[in-house]
Amino acid sequence: MNPTDREMPDHDALARAFRAGDAGAFRRLVESQSRTLMATAWRYTADWETARDLTQATWVKVWERADRWDPGRPFRPWLLAVHRNTCLSWLRRAARRREELTATPGAGLAAPAGEHPEAALGRREFAAGLRQAIRRLSRRQLAVFTLVDLEQTDQREAAGRLNMAAGTLRATLHAARRKLAGQLRKLEVEP
Repeated sequence: MNPTDREMPDHDALARAFRAGDAGAFRRLVESQSRTLMATAWRYTADWETARDLTQATWVKVWERADRWDPGRPFRPWLLAVHRNTCLSWLRRAARRREELTATPGAGLAAPAGEHPEAALGRREFAAGLRQAIRRLSRRQLAVFTLVDLEQTDQREAAGRLNMAAGTLRATLHAARRKLAGQLRKLEVEP
């Protein structure tokens, strides 16, 4: 059978079977959705090992929380929401760890091999400024920005997943980008 001729699995039917105790259905869900989850996690982390860990963590949560999925609703959006929350939690923990490192005198000052110390300092300052700017987004702006700009989700699909009108999503995304740009402009140094 040609890979393009393969029929997409019925995720809802597999999820219902998994909830009923069919471990094979869970395996098929993992096989059919892990590539998508890995790609999404990589967009958050830019590291394949971390993306793999986040994907595994998502599947563990799905296994443990299968009873929280409403069989009357599609499975895939629920799965993607669990994964997005897993990735966002990782980002928050990573930001806290970086803040703790930079709060310790001398910690985190070593530049990667071959990087000029001034470039490393600029990169760290920009990253800190970006984290600070992202923290200033409203919850709605953060959700839209994450789905559309970080996860590269189509705007129509993002609007559906967030239960938001397409025009509202575009306006919210514009406001989030504008707020981030304004915050990042403050970091620019005049010559």
